[in-house]
Amino acid sequence: MNKPITQTNYRVLYGKLFSTLIRQFGVQHFSEIEDAIQNSFLKAVKNWKPDNTPKKKENWLYITAKNELLNQLKRKHKTIGSESYIISNDSEPTTTDLRLETILLVASSRSISKQAKIVFILKNIFGLNVREIAENTLIGKEAIYKIVKRSKSSLQKEYRNQQIAEIIKNIGEEEIHTVEEILYAVFNSGFDSFNEKHKSIINKDLCLESFALTKKLLNDYNKQSTTSNLLSLFCFHIARIEAKVNDEKLISFFKQNRNKWNTKMINLGFHYLKKPDIIHKFYIEALIVSKYISTSSYKLDFWIDIVKLYEILLQLSPSPIIEINYCFCLHKAQREQEAIELLEKLEHKLTSEHVYLSLVKASFLSKTNPKESERITASIITKMNQDIRKNYLMETKIYNLNF
Repeated sequence: MNKPITQTNYRVLYGKLFSTLIRQFGVQHFSEIEDAIQNSFLKAVKNWKPDNTPKKKENWLYITAKNELLNQLKRKHKTIGSESYIISNDSEPTTTDLRLETILLVASSRSISKQAKIVFILKNIFGLNVREIAENTLIGKEAIYKIVKRSKSSLQKEYRNQQIAEIIKNIGEEEIHTVEEILYAVFNSGFDSFNEKHKSIINKDLCLESFALTKKLLNDYNKQSTTSNLLSLFCFHIARIEAKVNDEKLISFFKQNRNKWNTKMINLGFHYLKKPDIIHKFYIEALIVSKYISTSSYKLDFWIDIVKLYEILLQLSPSPIIEINYCFCLHKAQREQEAIELLEKLEHKLTSEHVYLSLVKASFLSKTNPKESERITASIITKMNQDIRKNYLMETKIYNLNF
């Protein structure tokens, strides 16, 4: 049997179907919509054959999911408002991608936290599993399950009997910034994926979907520098995707073939890079990456400049993940004692099994205590389920962060 639905396609199509059906039926039917979409994909797996696959797969899935939903609502004696919802297998779904609209809807909520908004969207629009969300947000798995359940209930109560289009009209700067954070989290999940089912460290399609929705956000809703600089950051990262993996082997940033970097995307990154009136984190992050890709030498002066930028970034957006990168840069800038002290603090904040924290520690100890460095690396390899990362550590024994 062929594979009509890959994991990446599933994520994109799920988000589109979820958003379309939410717009048509309302948030009060969250659970039924989720079940209907899942059932439509199960039917696709069972019914699609190599010689009998729909020409318009998205249409087929939409029609199947919508009819599944209608059947659920009828069985549960729910009021759906109009018989005009009933469609035939010849019907065409809307061609409009409503995912950004749904993200804006969730971002506009006053009943759930910013953290809950990000988790809910990561799961329901982009199809990230609980493990992936946990690794990218540092939230425990059980907490994520609870957040999703409570968010669903809260959104249903808040938006019951409200028109989604009217809610979207009233979005402001705060909601836009929440959407940016969501798209930022999605992109990071794709660019540095820990999904053991993927042969690559990168989910390219997820990165490109985040990029496309961010571009739409800039064009349709927000002309401010925050969105532009977020796009700049995405461009610089996307430009290096082809060089990040070669023959199913992970290549560290400092050993990547620069001829494989996409110069058009790099130029586009500099086009979107805008110095804001008020400095924000996306600008600093984009600036850091721009310096990495534009320098010809990674000598001490380079690391001193990067450390200064990370210190600004930490003032704007303190985070253990940023601190890990800062710690590594302090080490490279020959500020060893400060790096060690920060590393000790991070070990109290994060689990000892955190991959990048462990790699930084192994790197620090590689000269002063090589046996302990090897022990830490061996422990990472033993517990790691993703082959590409495991093979990278086993073959290269390089303990640098995979920037």
